[in-house]
Amino acid sequence: MRFILKRLLQGLGVLLGTLTLVFFIFSFVPDPARELAGQAERESVVQAFRHKHGLDQPLHSRYISFISNAIQGDLGSSYITNRPVTDSVKDALPATLILASVAMFFATLFGIAIGLTLALFPNSKIGDLVLSICALGMSAPSFVVAILVAWLFGYVLHSYTQLPMTGGMIIVDPFEGPRLAWAHLILPAFTLGIRPLAVIIQLSRNSAIEVLSQPYIRTAKAKGLSRSRILFHHVLRNSLNPVLTATSGWFASMLAGAVFVEFVFGWKGMGLLMFNALERGDLPIVMGCTLVISTIFVLVNVGVDILYGILDPRVERL
Repeated sequence: MRFILKRLLQGLGVLLGTLTLVFFIFSFVPDPARELAGQAERESVVQAFRHKHGLDQPLHSRYISFISNAIQGDLGSSYITNRPVTDSVKDALPATLILASVAMFFATLFGIAIGLTLALFPNSKIGDLVLSICALGMSAPSFVVAILVAWLFGYVLHSYTQLPMTGGMIIVDPFEGPRLAWAHLILPAFTLGIRPLAVIIQLSRNSAIEVLSQPYIRTAKAKGLSRSRILFHHVLRNSLNPVLTATSGWFASMLAGAVFVEFVFGWKGMGLLMFNALERGDLPIVMGCTLVISTIFVLVNVGVDILYGILDPRVERL
């Protein structure tokens, strides 16, 4: 419990620092009231906008109000639509969470499986080829890969794949009404999962090779344990720590990095919401999305620290 409490307190400290940093970054941008109203608008209209959104208050008062409201779950309202930011985030967050979760699940599943297989045959030519492809996958920018995947599988090979180039999680059928469109999830999830898949394959392979060279593995072999028991009971568990680190970091970064992927595929999640808000100068929406992503990032890292303690009890003493 002390270990878990320590990690939770550290996470709260990181989250408070993130809240402070986000506030001051967006406090020193050019006057949003004048920018949104236009240079020809009357000063009385601009002052009314500032007063409505609290932009006419001193910086320290705005900071205290921002922190207290954020703790209560109030992230303000949109400059453009006047809709509460929490409502906009609630509508967009499930789509991004589903997209990131599906992409991360398959990247982790296939990454660990392929990495362990390559570790059993470290000097094979196929392994070298897979690692070369992984290096290419890690170096390719997401927006480039998204465009190529959408063009290839959604346009060139559409007659075979039957996959659309764009589309959100929910479509409205004229006869059946709103329904989930799972086919729209395949291409963006595949695109978003390419880079973490490449990272997890390399980490799993390198970590498993290191574990396989340990004395206790040779002892297990000398005792006559089967290869599958050694692999799953000893190698897999002891090689998961770096994979967990990569998985947690990539999952949190997917929520922010999905901006380009969601824009290319028209997936109506937080990425597309942030893109539209940045384009229109809607700072409360951008701040709200940033804070939600930061909160998820902290929670994921705290959860991974707890998993470290379960997988390797030595971590609790650090």
